[in-house]
Amino acid sequence: MTANDDTATAPERAVFDVREFARTARGSHRDALDLSGLETQPLDADAARLVRALRDLERGTLHRMRDLLVTATHKDARVTAFLTTWMYEKFWLADALDAVLEQSSAAEDLPAKDGAARRTRRERAERRGPILRAIASNFDGPQIVAAHVTTGLVDEWITQAAYRRLAGAAHALHGLVDTVIEVKDRHIRFLQEEAERRLRVSERARKLTRRELDRAAWPIGSVGRSDDERSFFERMVFGSDEGRAEAGAIRRLLEHLPGIGPGVAANVEARLVP
Repeated sequence: MTANDDTATAPERAVFDVREFARTARGSHRDALDLSGLETQPLDADAARLVRALRDLERGTLHRMRDLLVTATHKDARVTAFLTTWMYEKFWLADALDAVLEQSSAAEDLPAKDGAARRTRRERAERRGPILRAIASNFDGPQIVAAHVTTGLVDEWITQAAYRRLAGAAHALHGLVDTVIEVKDRHIRFLQEEAERRLRVSERARKLTRRELDRAAWPIGSVGRSDDERSFFERMVFGSDEGRAEAGAIRRLLEHLPGIGPGVAANVEARLVP
């Protein structure tokens, strides 16, 4: 199998055990949540707003699945098996964040989420509906799977950075953030393994992946959110010195994936930092 063999979708051997992942899926976190610290250390408005943003991003997984499954990704049994459990775990992460918002008085006075969307030429393809995505996928072929797992990987890096920022802004949520990052670490292990394997074997996969990285709205799902909400997320997560360091770390991780390179990675970083 050569690096230019575009008929291949992945090398022969995978390490991540998808069956074990499904068997040990993490469900509801409510019984284990300790939110008593919110009584003495209540969330401020920015922390509560970040919780809401993360809740909405986790909850948007169903729309992400819809967009993926109208493409060739739905024919890949290994990836779809992972995505089923991934969606289940993200549902319960959103539920845990709902529990935080229910206990936070600051959540009652947050600005409305509605507002004008951010319209950029780069993200135009992200606004396509499922029918147009399905038509486009007929031209992309099975190598689009590499793009999907790679953009999913970058998205997980971004949301982990956001959760770390949340822990810094709300000491009472350290325990929850540790749990979320533990759950997401498994998502990252699968997505990184698949991205590296698939990018390594096909130039077409690398080309499609670079295209998708260049036009994605970060984090995934942001294209449907208001410009104000997107600007808040960027400022809150990546606007400080620590945030810019997080964005730089994501760039370095991305540029080391096969065939991505520093140019695409730098473009992603630039769009994270306000």
